[in-house]
This record gives sequence, C-alpha cells and structure tokens, in this order.
Amino acid sequence: MLVLLVEDNRLLAKNIIQYLELNGIECDYAETLERAEESIFNSTFDAIILDLNLPDGDGITACQRWKEQCIMAPIIMLTARSNLQDRLSGFEAGADDYLVKPFALAELVARLKVVSQRRPSPKRLTIGDLEFDFGAHQVHRQGQELVLSRTGWQILSFLARRSPETVEREEIERLLWPDSLPDSDSLRSHMHLLRRVVDKPFEQKLIHTIRGVGLCLRVENNEA
Repeated sequence: MLVLLVEDNRLLAKNIIQYLELNGIECDYAETLERAEESIFNSTFDAIILDLNLPDGDGITACQRWKEQCIMAPIIMLTARSNLQDRLSGFEAGADDYLVKPFALAELVARLKVVSQRRPSPKRLTIGDLEFDFGAHQVHRQGQELVLSRTGWQILSFLARRSPETVEREEIERLLWPDSLPDSDSLRSHMHLLRRVVDKPFEQKLIHTIRGVGLCLRVENNEA
C-alpha cells in the first residue's frame, strides 16, 4: 500500500511514517497542500491522510477540490476538532473517514486498510488506443510510449479520469494553478504541445475542443 501523509507537524508526521512502515505501508510525505498536489498528480496513492489545518490552506477545501478533480484515492482527515459539525463538514467535502487527535496509530492503520479496500483506485485505463498506467506514470498509444511534460501529464490524466465528459477550461486552470491563474494563453500553449504528442502523429484525434465549454478526451465515432 502506498499512502500520502499531508501533515505540517513534523514530529507527528515522523511517528506516523515510522509506524506505517513498520506495518508494511509505504508513505510519501508533504507538509503543505502545494507539495501534496505535486505528489498527487504525479503518483497513484492507495489512500491519503490529510490534516485539516495546513500552512497554505485548509484540508476541507483541498479535499473537496481533489474529489472534484476525480482523485480516486480515499481520504482520511486528521484534526484536533472533535465536534459533530466539523466531522460532518469533512464528510460533506468528500472525506472517507475522520480521526480526531490524539489517536492510536494502530487505529489509523486499521482505518487505512478498510478505506483502501472499500474504494480502490484504478491503476490502468484505456481510451481508444491510448493506454494509461497511473501507477507507473506512463501513457502509450499504439504501443508507443508518449513522452509528456509534468504539466502535459497532469492535463491528460485529468481528462482521462473524466472521459468521456467535457471538462471546463476553468477546472483545468484551477488544477494547474490553484493559487493564481496565469494569462489566458498559458493553457492554450500547453494544449498545443500536448496535442502534438498525443494526436498529431496518429490518424484519429482523441483530444477535442468543445466550443464555449471546454475540453474532452474521447473517441469520436463519427469523426471523418
């Protein structure tokens, strides 16, 4: 099992990581939401342990955003807040479980095992002749590996998880630049580079622009 721990208390994080590893659970660590999102969009986790209060934002908002972006890994929230309304807010944001500090590390391990089995994250996906291996962070088309930039992978994997749905441009921009949106040409430039790798060398287009709405990744059966 591979878990991402998002916690700014380094002493607590160290204790959690050591205990998880003693129980055969591999753990990546991020002490801010920014670093957590870098990890989330470059790896596939079996579960995420998310502290509620972080230096660059709150866990509830982050949890809601990740679920909207179709991050499939189940999320366990950690917090010192114990009242019912706080727990309900966490569940409404998409959390799969909730642990109030202080907690027993053995209970955390037990809950990780339960949530990871309840909703496993898909590690492979095929759209037309495009094959994703999220665990290996690779994508192939017609057997040929496509070499993508970090941003290209983020966009393409996001569209893949939402396929065949159309994704609004604003959603993609929030994914790439959660703190401050760049000028309007930035996404267009990334999409141009992505299409050169994914579509240009092949006969059939898979990335489509839906005018006035956004972008989608799907097979168009009526395409000439």
